[in-house]
Amino acid sequence: MSLHPKLKSSLVFLAKLLVTIVPAFFVYRNIVSAPDWDISDLYRLFSVEGILPFTFALVCLAASNFTACLQWKLLLERQGVHLSYGHLLKLYYVGLFFNNFMPGNVGGDVKKVYDIRMQGGQDTVGAGLTATFFDRLYGLFFVTLFALAMGALFFVHDETQRSFIWPSIWIFLGFCALFAGLCSRRIGRLCTNVMSRFLPQSIGERLVHMFERFTHFRSFKLWCQISLLSFATQALRIFVHFYCGIAVGVTLSISWYFYYIPLVAIVSALPISIGGFGPRELLAQTLFARAGVASLESVVIQLLAYFVSLILSLFGAFVFLLGGKSSTAKAVR
Repeated sequence: MSLHPKLKSSLVFLAKLLVTIVPAFFVYRNIVSAPDWDISDLYRLFSVEGILPFTFALVCLAASNFTACLQWKLLLERQGVHLSYGHLLKLYYVGLFFNNFMPGNVGGDVKKVYDIRMQGGQDTVGAGLTATFFDRLYGLFFVTLFALAMGALFFVHDETQRSFIWPSIWIFLGFCALFAGLCSRRIGRLCTNVMSRFLPQSIGERLVHMFERFTHFRSFKLWCQISLLSFATQALRIFVHFYCGIAVGVTLSISWYFYYIPLVAIVSALPISIGGFGPRELLAQTLFARAGVASLESVVIQLLAYFVSLILSLFGAFVFLLGGKSSTAKAVR
């Protein structure tokens, strides 16, 4: 017997709330259980000297949004949806706003797909969904490469840090298999044939159309372009955490951030909690403790990075509330 949609939605929200609260409790316990813990320790982290690195964090995230939007535009164009960069940038910031203020971390992506559909009509729904989904996946894939590179260069010979390379390796291999299935006609046809045997005909047909859309990304030039853009985007976003660390007095080499933050980003991207809170802070606290960072500082770094994102996403709130004339998307497929 199927559940009522409202009941199902409520149960999902309660599950996410639980996944948020339980790790958050352990984060709090780890902080207050530290020797000589006092609430004044929190105020001690913030000083006038932290304003400049916090400003650098804002600049890095703003620049990363420009490169990320350009990547999204290239992927949309491969799907036959053509919108001006300026208009897409507005939609991108609206998506950031929804990511920060809606339960889970996919609300902004859903909003972007909806906006693309409103600009270009029903025919652009599949194109917007495919481009946005691939954009999110490729960003996570590329940030995993940073962790692997840092692990191979600096941490492979460190017994206390070597074990963290394995999650990155398995995530990397998983992404490789996924991209092969999405972009290869032969593998995609095999997967859809297998899944169609167990799924209703209507869903099977949609899967076929989805795999056909992903084959539009089979372009060496496109992969070079999005690789360069992803490199810039993900590196800038890791620098956001680095500067947030400096802002609270953490003098840690940037290599640690390139090694740890990718794993934190993967966990944050999972729609298993509210806004990524809880699991993100607990994982960051656990990882950075290995580098000698205190529990309080490691959590505040994550919260500051989120605050930076929150500040910039307010532009998306302004665009969303202001509304304005819509631009028409041209769909050629």
